[in-house]
Amino acid sequence: MPFLYGVAGREEMPGAALVRLLTVLGLTTGAARSLIARMRRDGLIAATPRGRGADYRLSGPFLRSFRQIRDGRPEPPAWDGLFHAIFYTVPEAQRAYRDQLRRAATLAGYGLMQPGVLISPTDRRDRLAAELGSAPRPGTVYFGRVELPLADAATVAFRAWELDELDRRYREHAARLRAAVRNRPVPPPSATALLDYVQLFDGALTDTLRTPLALPPELLPGDWSLPALLAATGEVYAHFGPPATEYVQSVLAEHGA
Repeated sequence: MPFLYGVAGREEMPGAALVRLLTVLGLTTGAARSLIARMRRDGLIAATPRGRGADYRLSGPFLRSFRQIRDGRPEPPAWDGLFHAIFYTVPEAQRAYRDQLRRAATLAGYGLMQPGVLISPTDRRDRLAAELGSAPRPGTVYFGRVELPLADAATVAFRAWELDELDRRYREHAARLRAAVRNRPVPPPSATALLDYVQLFDGALTDTLRTPLALPPELLPGDWSLPALLAATGEVYAHFGPPATEYVQSVLAEHGA
């Protein structure tokens, strides 16, 4: 969904246009409306009444993901010797909160150091506290820091964010995207152009979000492949983005946006 807003180049769209675009991507009208309703319940989009319908704007982690992809990745800081950590114990009876904690922490850039310990290169406790509230009794959630020498920190980061798997996936995405730019002509603006454009990325942009923005370069593997993927993504944007964007803008114009 954030990618679709990205093609539109805006953080808010009319509900009728959003439903239509989702049907282009393969959903039925009913499934599109159910998806929108579920995202509202989860705090991923928010609605503003508009005549008989509503406008839907991104919020929460979807808004952050949208802006991260739109604005690009800032240069991370140098390693300062510390991970910020979440130490948690949540009993099985409260597994819904535990799953919510893990999901929110992952979206905020935390990785799993070991069972019950999540780590991040930056302190994101304020964001998590706003989304989660207090841990249910008898569970506990504590925030602290883990100090490690560089070599140990690199080993921990490699496991916590599964950097070997990400590196492999980034290389595969980059090769596929570069091949598409070489071998496919630029299509005319159409629903097909939008569908092909979305399918072409096939998880590439989502995977880039799995590497924390602030992960210091000293903790990354040698010959890290994310820069190559970001370069290939830029080539695809330049090649296939304009016709997809033109089609989306035409749909928005039809719905008064």
